[in-house]
Amino acid sequence: MSAPAPLNTMLFAQSGGSLEGELCADELPRLRDNLTSDDVAVQYRLSGGTESGRPVLRLELSGSVWLICQRCLELYQERYELRNVLLIARDESELERWEAEDPLVDALVADSLLDVVSLVEDEILLSLPVVPRHPDGGCGTGYQA
Repeated sequence: MSAPAPLNTMLFAQSGGSLEGELCADELPRLRDNLTSDDVAVQYRLSGGTESGRPVLRLELSGSVWLICQRCLELYQERYELRNVLLIARDESELERWEAEDPLVDALVADSLLDVVSLVEDEILLSLPVVPRHPDGGCGTGYQA
């Protein structure tokens, strides 16, 4: 497995670029620091395009991580399937305008050297539960989500 090269977000979006691959725990140091096992493989797909005339990145992630349930303190596997569309702002002022209109907008400023691994890692970290735990009734049963 090898990490993708940095990419120019605006050119990638405008050209309708696409890339996909798999990342392991060794390539995701911030995520690895939050996990109980190095047994992590993240499948990702990143594609560019436009929506409502604005350039976007579409990110799809799937995989699972091992966490410690805060109720029973046993390991459990948390699976995730993430899909996110990120608007690409030309500059900070455009991003600020969008955020003023919609504080929940998912957007980033155009970058000539976007680190795809960091983007993937950020999205996974944001999706992890604040208080990891088995679903109700799953403690002590060896349940894996």
